[in-house]
Amino acid sequence: MAIMVNIKGLSKHFGHFPAVNDIAFTINRGEVLGLLGPNGSGKSTTMKMATGFLLPTTGTVEICGIDMSANPIDAQRHIGYLPEGASTYPDLTPHEYLTFIADTRHINGAEASLAIDNAITKTNIEQVQHQPIGTLSKGYKRRLGLAQALLHDPDVLILDEPTDGLDPNQKREVRKLIAEISPHKAIIISTHLLEEVDAICSRVLIIAEGKIVANGTPEELKQQSKYFHAVCLTVPASHAYDVITTLKGNMPNTKIDSSASRQNAVDVIVFEEQGNDVLPTVITLSQEYHWPVERITHRQGDLDDVFSQLTQSPSITMDENPPPKKTETSTPRSSSSETFHYHPAASVGVITLRDAWSVCRRELISYLSTPIAYVFVVVFLATIGAFTFFLGGFFTQGQASLDTFFQFHPWLYLFFIPAITMRLWAEERANGSIEILLTLPISTLSTVLGKFLSAWIVVGLALLMTTTIWFTVNYLGTPDNGAIAAGYLGSFFMAGGYLAIGACMSSVTNNQIVAFILATLLCFIFTASGLSVVLEFFNGWAPPWVLETIANFSFLTHFRDISRGVVDIQNITFFSSTILFFLYANFVAVEHSKAA
Repeated sequence: MAIMVNIKGLSKHFGHFPAVNDIAFTINRGEVLGLLGPNGSGKSTTMKMATGFLLPTTGTVEICGIDMSANPIDAQRHIGYLPEGASTYPDLTPHEYLTFIADTRHINGAEASLAIDNAITKTNIEQVQHQPIGTLSKGYKRRLGLAQALLHDPDVLILDEPTDGLDPNQKREVRKLIAEISPHKAIIISTHLLEEVDAICSRVLIIAEGKIVANGTPEELKQQSKYFHAVCLTVPASHAYDVITTLKGNMPNTKIDSSASRQNAVDVIVFEEQGNDVLPTVITLSQEYHWPVERITHRQGDLDDVFSQLTQSPSITMDENPPPKKTETSTPRSSSSETFHYHPAASVGVITLRDAWSVCRRELISYLSTPIAYVFVVVFLATIGAFTFFLGGFFTQGQASLDTFFQFHPWLYLFFIPAITMRLWAEERANGSIEILLTLPISTLSTVLGKFLSAWIVVGLALLMTTTIWFTVNYLGTPDNGAIAAGYLGSFFMAGGYLAIGACMSSVTNNQIVAFILATLLCFIFTASGLSVVLEFFNGWAPPWVLETIANFSFLTHFRDISRGVVDIQNITFFSSTILFFLYANFVAVEHSKAA
């Protein structure tokens, strides 16, 4: 059988805390691997590393023979991932969201329509496919997350709590679906529902304290239960003492537990630690002593018992709890201590306009599906109009010029642009949708560029709507239209600089308010450094080159020249360099979050 997932020596440390400690296993095509463990055991961290969302501290992940660290995008093409929570975009409809997923996976035209329809049908979300995701129930959102994971018919499915939030009927549907597709895929399922493992998993890994403590089929693991081949006798409470005494006298090598099953009845559980079957002896004794047995149950082991045994012991290791000897598919724990090597070129990936446009288009839909873009445009137009005509004295200056119009642009951008960029990354981090976004087969730089372009387009549209003022000044006089055109060009590039700063600040936090404050402060520094009051503060004690450097970092200095019609390559280069620098810083911040 083909090995689809090969994990070797995988570890992840958060500071000094080892969340995952030297895990190794393989999954073949046709296997459904159940990943079990208590909260905080490292299950989700392992799955995040397997999908490329988190970078391991040490070890390797291979998906269909492709090294995730060296070729993440190629590896991610083979993966369908449903993270815990599966947060999506509340402003989109399921159909729009699946269209975006198809686009990022380069599925187009009739093929995309067919793939989307199949995913919608398989997950039974037809009736809500055109309803905003934000209005859907938790169950529908979960099924939508499963739909996006299945959309491209991946070779490897990684599902974190796939039935969380579903009702019993929906759980059965999902389990049936997984069973139907499992022969052609390798599937990893993390779940807390042990009956789910029994129903659909062909193999089970139990993780505790970041280590694998058991690896085998459900049946093999049940054999590790202390109650494997145990016999439970339900007898009247009045006879319980005699039954227990007789069992101890005739079966000295057995263990006996008892508990009240209901009023006036007791369950007496008989078992051997070696797992030998005690049923024949118990039946013989019950017949010989004429016990009034109400019910007799022959247990075959319970995953609940095994799970408790293996995960409640402190500092448990594989050596203390080895996997069953019969497990043929289990992989020995790797002793590799090879340090993970970060491949910057692999993470950067190839910037493709197609991928960037896919992200850009999704962001534009979000802007236009909510009041964000409309409020920004209306308030920007109202404010720039009020400042130009009233505060700037447009009519009283007596000349056909837009100097009073352009002089307010840097100060308006200073506050308005952080308001529109604060959601770009912070919102993704806060609601968890970033986990799916960064495991799609798109380079991080393409994603960064797409988000930036969407915000730049919105600002550009707002700026374009101010051209009515340009028409007005032409109606009233004969302005220098070349200088005005240069002013619009400079304003657009300056807006790009502010946007790049805002997007970068949004990528370092999951709080939109914090992102807004950081962006505003940094934009203020880039704006105010050219003010005369700032330069005068340094004048007299700082050398001339310091003053010149500070002035050259000011958006005001470079925009002022352009708005007067002086389109100097130095000014355009400054704004272009600022945009590129902060977009790269945005990329570094996102990549750092993977390695943190």
